[in-house]
Amino acid sequence: MRALIPAAVLWLAGAASMPQLVYADEAEVHYRMCLAHKKAGKLDDAERECQRAIAARPTHASAHYTLGTLQRQKGKLEEARASFKKTHELEPLSALGFAGEGAVLLRLNKTEEAITVLRQAVALDPADTVSVANLGNALRKQGRPDEAVAEYKRALEKDKDDPDLLNNLAVALRAQNKNAEAIDVLKRAQAKRPGDPNIAGNLAKALRAEKRYADAIAPYEAAIQGGDKDPGLWFDLAYSYEQTGQKDKALAAYRQHLSLIKDKDARGAAHVAEVIEKLEKGKTK
Repeated sequence: MRALIPAAVLWLAGAASMPQLVYADEAEVHYRMCLAHKKAGKLDDAERECQRAIAARPTHASAHYTLGTLQRQKGKLEEARASFKKTHELEPLSALGFAGEGAVLLRLNKTEEAITVLRQAVALDPADTVSVANLGNALRKQGRPDEAVAEYKRALEKDKDDPDLLNNLAVALRAQNKNAEAIDVLKRAQAKRPGDPNIAGNLAKALRAEKRYADAIAPYEAAIQGGDKDPGLWFDLAYSYEQTGQKDKALAAYRQHLSLIKDKDARGAAHVAEVIEKLEKGKTK
C-alpha cells in the first residue's frame, strides 16, 4: 500500500507549476495611488494616500518627499518642511530632501537656514539648476550680491537662456551697481519672455539708473500694462517723462502715483503733491 502524501506537499508540488503570485506592498499601493491623484490634480486625495503609504511604511522616503511637494503646493509650508527634512534624514546622500527643504525655508524667510540647506543640496547635485538658483536667491536676499551673482552664473552654465535666472542675475548685478551689465542681461531675458512685467520693470530701473530716461519709458509702460502693481513704477515713469520734456504725460503719471499711495504713505503723498504743483506752475510760465 502506498504511503499517503500530506495534502500540504501536494499543494506545494502543484504550486510549482503555477504562475508565481506577487503580493502587493501596501505602502507602495498607496504611494502609486498618491502619484496618480497628484497627476490628476486631486491634491487632497494625493496627500491622503501619501500619508497612508507613510503609515504603512514610515521609512518610505519617496512618499515623504511627494507629501512635501503636495504640502508646499497647498501652502502648508511648515508641514512641507518637516516632510522634506524627513526625506533627507532617510536618504542623506540624495539631494531631493535638502532641495525641497531649502526652497521652503526661502519662502518662510528663514534665509540663513535656507543657505545652509541649499548648499548641501548643491553639493550633492551640482547639476540641479533650481537649487543653485535658489541658493543665489537666498544669498541675494541676505545682501550678498557677489556670492549670488556667482551662483546665478553657475546655474546659467546649464541653462543659459532661462529668463528667471537672467532676471535674478540682473537684480543682483544692480545691487553691485553694475547697471550696464544688468541691462544686457535683462534684454536677453526679455527676448525670451517679452511680456513679463517683472523683467520689463527691472530693465526700466536699470536704464533709469544709467540716466537713459528715453529708453526707460517703453519698459516702464510695458511693466505697468503687464500688470505690475508697484506704485513706484508710476513715479519713475513720470520722472522719465519729465526728464524727456513730456510734461503732460509726466503730470498724468505723477497723479496716478499719488492716487495709489495717498492712503498708505502720507509723507510720500505730500512730496508727490509738491512735485505736481511745481510742474503745473512751470507749465503756466
